[in-house]
Amino acid sequence: MSYWHQMYPRRQKAERVELDNGAARFESLMAKDLSERDRKFAESLQRQFDDQGKLSPKQVECVEKMEQRYSPASVLKRERWAQSYKGEHREVAMICARYYRTTSYFRDLATKVLLDEDFVPTEKQFNALTKNKYALKAIAAATEPPAFPVGSLAKVRANYNLVQKPHLHNQIGLVVANHPIGLYASSTILVNGEHVKLEDRCLKAAAKKKKK
Repeated sequence: MSYWHQMYPRRQKAERVELDNGAARFESLMAKDLSERDRKFAESLQRQFDDQGKLSPKQVECVEKMEQRYSPASVLKRERWAQSYKGEHREVAMICARYYRTTSYFRDLATKVLLDEDFVPTEKQFNALTKNKYALKAIAAATEPPAFPVGSLAKVRANYNLVQKPHLHNQIGLVVANHPIGLYASSTILVNGEHVKLEDRCLKAAAKKKKK
């Protein structure tokens, strides 16, 4: 064998296999309400089948997966999930999407959830977006009662890791707004005439004055 052929061996032709009842199966598949992406892929596979009469094992596997994805049972399952999502789960998805829009994770999915009212994530996408430990913190921050309700007094913790402005340490402020967004809920407090927004973990309840 020459040096050239040793360095650049010829690629072996991919194995091709029969697709049982291929013509009928493609006809049935193309008659279904496929997504734009799946339809283009199915059309490509169909052209290869029509030209060569065979497909690669991987392509046959793709055909079988699409048939399963668009089977009556799978379609019904997606329809039921869409109804369940819109009626019960969309608000939770919105909470998590608002948080993830501020990060580098799930940005595309979060954008679709927030901006497209007709968009329904798959159940797998929904679980990935809402069931991780960060999402659960964001959900808790958005749904639990505020630790410091508007109108209450709160004391700023003297903790440099939490509050980098030392002039705020141990100051007592009036809570004027709550912000239940993100991993940690936050509040705006009025401290010595200054409006300051801090995460609630930076605050603690102001001690009540003892009655004489």
